[in-house]
Amino acid sequence: MFKKFFFSLSVICFSFCYSNAKSDPKKDSSESFKVDVSSSTATWVGFKKIGDKHTGKVSLKNGTADFKDGKLVSGEFVFDMSSIMNEDLKDKPDYQTKLTKHLKSDDFFNIEKFPESKFLITSVKEKDGQPWVIGKLTMIGKTETLEFPAKIVIKDGVATGTGTMKVDRTKWGLTYGSGNFFKELVADKVIEDKFEISVNLVAKKATSPK
Repeated sequence: MFKKFFFSLSVICFSFCYSNAKSDPKKDSSESFKVDVSSSTATWVGFKKIGDKHTGKVSLKNGTADFKDGKLVSGEFVFDMSSIMNEDLKDKPDYQTKLTKHLKSDDFFNIEKFPESKFLITSVKEKDGQPWVIGKLTMIGKTETLEFPAKIVIKDGVATGTGTMKVDRTKWGLTYGSGNFFKELVADKVIEDKFEISVNLVAKKATSPK
């Protein structure tokens, strides 16, 4: 009789404790954030082998970031490639327009066929005392893996993240002006294979519908 009573009491206690643990919001440390595209920026820099470089921006279309125990674990960011623009040639509007149109053409990002690019975070690791984001960048219909260091802060329900991706465009088939693919190009016509995308993201904690 005593054994049956003790067993029943144990079952009740376990059921209550398990149910209470599941319902305790403090036990669930996962948080989702939605990127505020109006406050976030993505800046690109392209380099020539000899001479100048060009800079510009591309708009974020949407994005999400997921955290667990205060650390970034996954996310997805979509870029509107039709918004790509140049900024360093504002004093030369004709050249600025020409460069922007060229970037949108099939020599580069072919926005008519591929209006979006996407970066999907697959994991985050600690390296040299800071987070390194690892993910898959999809451009012009091709996906390649890359990683880069980032600075990530969460405060008062807002997450901010900054980082610079160094992209070898030839891995995505962007070979226009590459000295490694077109040996006959003179030096001042050569465009470096690597360009940079620096992101400054602001994301706000997603609220569950009531």
